[in-house]
Amino acid sequence: MRHIFYVQLAIIVLFVVLLALLLTLPAQIRIVYEGRGRSHKGQVKVGILKGRLGLKIGFPHPRKSLKRGLMPTRNRAGGSYKLHLGINRASVSFLVQWRRWRDMLTGIKRSIGVFKKLLHRSVCTRLLWETGFGLDDYAATGMTAGLIWAGKGLIMGTLSRHLRIRPAGVRIAVVPQFGGASFASNLDCILETSLGHIILVAFKLGAIWLIRNPGLLVRGKRYA
Repeated sequence: MRHIFYVQLAIIVLFVVLLALLLTLPAQIRIVYEGRGRSHKGQVKVGILKGRLGLKIGFPHPRKSLKRGLMPTRNRAGGSYKLHLGINRASVSFLVQWRRWRDMLTGIKRSIGVFKKLLHRSVCTRLLWETGFGLDDYAATGMTAGLIWAGKGLIMGTLSRHLRIRPAGVRIAVVPQFGGASFASNLDCILETSLGHIILVAFKLGAIWLIRNPGLLVRGKRYA
């Protein structure tokens, strides 16, 4: 019986070691955004082995649930129209909307705290952020370009307090385009951290939004 116990113990120890190695495996988070006029698209990719193996999420991602929102429904008895919430069919009122906004803001605040912890444990190895902007008026174009530079400087200063950024991988540019209205922006950012930190953040974010929105798991009438 002892040899069976030792075999089981060896399997458990091996599993724990492999799990520890997996969680400490270097991972990358790559954020790519491209905007042209009114067209915007981007993607977030989480990968290991220098990004060769991973998960990619594109946005904007159209979902049927987002289109249901507030829908006018006809009252058969009186023939009038009333607004109902398309997701849970609860009547819309100021109190309901206030609760939803409060819960959403609370969830966003907690999510920002989780992301800050991830940034403290990450290193930014690439940050390419180029923006081209133009207006019909030359003077307004120059002033707007200066405001964009100031905004980018403020954002970079805030990021540098929470994230280690390698200067060699940073390229920030603002290109004023005189003579016509136009807009273009490109962002390519790579964060390096460990796979364990990413998994922990994913669990925390999932817990935050599932606690604030239990209807994601069970289709209920929380505000009915």
